[in-house]
Parts: sequence; C-alpha cells; structure tokens
Amino acid sequence: MSLDQLPIAPKGGLTGHVERTLKQALMEGSLKPGERLVARDLAARLGTSPTPVREALLKLVASGALEMAPAQSFTVPALSSEGYREIIDIRMVVESLAVERATPLLTEQDLIVLRAINERFKDARRRNAAREALHENKEFRLMLYERAAMPALYAVIESLWLKIGPSLNYLFPIDSSRQEEPHNHDLLLDALGRRDAASAVRLIRKAIEDGAAVIAAQFVADDAQPVRRTSRSHAG
Repeated sequence: MSLDQLPIAPKGGLTGHVERTLKQALMEGSLKPGERLVARDLAARLGTSPTPVREALLKLVASGALEMAPAQSFTVPALSSEGYREIIDIRMVVESLAVERATPLLTEQDLIVLRAINERFKDARRRNAAREALHENKEFRLMLYERAAMPALYAVIESLWLKIGPSLNYLFPIDSSRQEEPHNHDLLLDALGRRDAASAVRLIRKAIEDGAAVIAAQFVADDAQPVRRTSRSHAG
C-alpha cells in the first residue's frame, strides 16, 4: 500500500481510522525513512478534513513513530545504526516470548492461515515485489504474535514495528542467487506445527537477526544516513 492507495476514511471515528491506516503503512514499509507527510495532503487523499489527520499524526509523534517537521509537516524518522541495533535487541526478547507463548496455543486453522500468508510472501519475494512481500511479512508475524494472547506484549511489539518498519525497505531487491533457499518462515512453520516452542524461538531469533544483518549494512555510523543499497537477503 503506497500513499496514493490509502483507503478513503469512513464516516465517524476518523482519527482512529487515519491512525490505523498510517500505522499499517509504517509497519509495512510503505513510508520510507525521511519521508515527509503533510496533513492537508493526506486529508485530500483520504477524503476527510485535515483535523482528524493532524490528530492522528500527533498521536504517532507521541509514540515516537513520526517526528514534527517545519511548515506543519511530519517526517518518518531515519534510525541511527545504534538506535536500530537497540530495537533489534529488544525485538529479540519480546518476539521470542510471543512465539514461545503462542506455539502451544495455535490451532490447526491458525497454521493453515499462516502457511497461506507465507506462500503469498514467498511469491512476492520471488518477484521482488517489495510492497506485497513486506505486507505479507507483517501479516505473518503479527498474526503469530497476537496468538500469544498477551495484549500488553503485543502492544510493545507493534510499537517497535512502527519504528523499524520503514527500514525494511532496505531488504529489497533480493539477490536472485538466494531466491530458492529455504526461508526462515518455512522452518518456523515446521517447528510451530510440531509445537516445538524451543525451535520456534530459535528460528524467530534467526529471522530477526538475518534481516538485521542486511539492514544494518545500509546505515553509516554518523547518525544513520542510509548508504547505497546492495543485494538483500531474508526479511526481518
């Protein structure tokens, strides 16, 4: 979903709708580091007035997902290499806990849905369709974490994805020589199907670390300006 594809806001509850829409765009990498957002422009795309858009943007500023900028605008923060590494370290802990708790609670229907999402993700990845792949990656991970039935933990994970989602763009394009390698999600699904929580935790940590290694290479040391992109690996 790009900014041009934002859904028209429904009547009533406009601020909440805009906030949810922007959260999705951030977590899926539809908004890139350094991207500028103007409330009146977003309002025109969403078919609403600037007031609920600005209220939603200010909520995202308060959560650290966006930053205030001059001329009544907002920007997507560009993480520093140190800030990125800090978020990865936290993700390793909280997402591992979510997977550990979710593994015994997953139903067979949950696994069917997760496998279907994973197939769509891999198809998009093979085509280097970054927007589609990042959407399916987010759907897979957050569905799995939600199944832990720990709302406070889920809220922490979501807040981290809001900050790190824009940087997931640096995972693409995928090096064609690695397209057919078994993906971390395939191995993770096998572990989840066996209800092997220890293996599932190890594999989610590997998935996070694999993606982090690729993305970290795109940052320079002096306060996080992304460097020229090279070939990419597995999604984080």
